[in-house]
Amino acid sequence: MEKKRAELVRTLTTLIREPGRFPDGRLPPERELAESLGVSRNLLREAIVTLEALGFLEVRERQGAFITPPGTEDFAASLKFLAIWPEDLLSYLMEMRLVIEVPAAGLAAERRTDAELARMKDCVAHLETEQETRDRGLSSAAVWDTLLHTLVLNAAHNPVLSRMYEGLSSTMEKYIVLSRSKLLALEGWSGKILDEHRRLVEAIEVRDPKAAQDALRRHLDGALRKLNELNR
Repeated sequence: MEKKRAELVRTLTTLIREPGRFPDGRLPPERELAESLGVSRNLLREAIVTLEALGFLEVRERQGAFITPPGTEDFAASLKFLAIWPEDLLSYLMEMRLVIEVPAAGLAAERRTDAELARMKDCVAHLETEQETRDRGLSSAAVWDTLLHTLVLNAAHNPVLSRMYEGLSSTMEKYIVLSRSKLLALEGWSGKILDEHRRLVEAIEVRDPKAAQDALRRHLDGALRKLNELNR
């Protein structure tokens, strides 16, 4: 049922975005729409409820479902919508992180405080411990990994970047942890990721913006390529 609902939500969203598909800005009556899509009315209701919760539709009593495409202020809602089907989402997420995190790493190298650097080093120390005690599982390492990236971004001292990343991370948290857990489970990747994080923090410590950006770009690029391989 979940898969069918996700597919129907995706189909409805495609239809909603087609210019002129619904000229009056309203979906057809429930029975008519269900028949045209070849789905049950119950499944259609579930999909409409989902799209309403995400801000794509407004259901008015006795009037029907009206289209309200999300604007830029509905960034988090759009991300939640993407989370309905995860097949290629990890790769898309890594691309988004490349756009946001790499420039932020350069700013962090210029603007970080000593206290922020100390917290980054503490995260690296915990990642080292996790690598030595793999029997404790991978989820804890993924949490420390996530925290380190958040600390680096916040050290850029750009409230707009921080807010954007906060929305991304909170909405997609389970997928961020999943992507890191996938990579950490691969042979040799735990040590590779640890070394990449060390180089990132070292560049931030010596206040070298270019080195910090290069280190994070290599880290995320490598992760993106591997995730694409795993998704094939």
